[in-house]
Amino acid sequence: MTPEDEKNEEQSGEALTAFKVNDFEGPLDLLLFLIKKNEINIYDIPIGDITEQYLEYLDYAVSLNLDSLTEFYELAAHLVYIKSKMLLPVEVDLEDEDIEDPRTELVNKLIEYQKFKKLSVLMEEKESEAEWFFERKKIQHALPFTEENLWERVDTWELLRTFSKLMSNYNSEQILDLYEEVSVNEKLTLMNELLEEKGECLFTDLIVRKGNLLDVICAFMALLEAVKFRIASIWQNRMFGDIKIRPWEDIRSDDGV
Repeated sequence: MTPEDEKNEEQSGEALTAFKVNDFEGPLDLLLFLIKKNEINIYDIPIGDITEQYLEYLDYAVSLNLDSLTEFYELAAHLVYIKSKMLLPVEVDLEDEDIEDPRTELVNKLIEYQKFKKLSVLMEEKESEAEWFFERKKIQHALPFTEENLWERVDTWELLRTFSKLMSNYNSEQILDLYEEVSVNEKLTLMNELLEEKGECLFTDLIVRKGNLLDVICAFMALLEAVKFRIASIWQNRMFGDIKIRPWEDIRSDDGV
């Protein structure tokens, strides 16, 4: 080994020694860090190399919480499983053009997690802006209206604030469930079914798996898509209250269009 190699190894060791589990929000966060560090295409992850680096980091991992380390090692086991599966010979069926890539499930989870992280940053920025523009309202007296009359159409900003409030009850590490199948399309389908059946529904009706963070995020993204493409409109009767979802046509009928 040359002096330069020894120096590089020493520097690498120093960097790894400083690694603490708390430096990352969860196993997927560490994996994304390694992917970005190595400038890897997330759709074409070299599982062998990335698994070795991930395990190398875990060798130097420090955590006071045993459960946290367990989650990191669960993902490590999954990486090793994918690596071993990719080493096996694949029997090619000429009639079947779609050969499943063992990495697909992991890539999908990483992409969903990336969206979650970007969303978290956006919410933090919006909350900071809101602190500067928050205006204390005058004391309001109760009006003789029913709760139904108090529902008002709101924009995506109110939806974002409600979602931010809801997310405060969750830990970002809860997103790691490599075997849970949740998708935005699934939530859009459920939303359409509820609107056709009942005429309206609540945002919480879209959250089927209570306590599952990924389920909440997919429901939120589905609702954003529905509003963006004018499939649904959103309503609220109090700040940070539940969101009522109605078909977009209701806007035209209420506005007299």
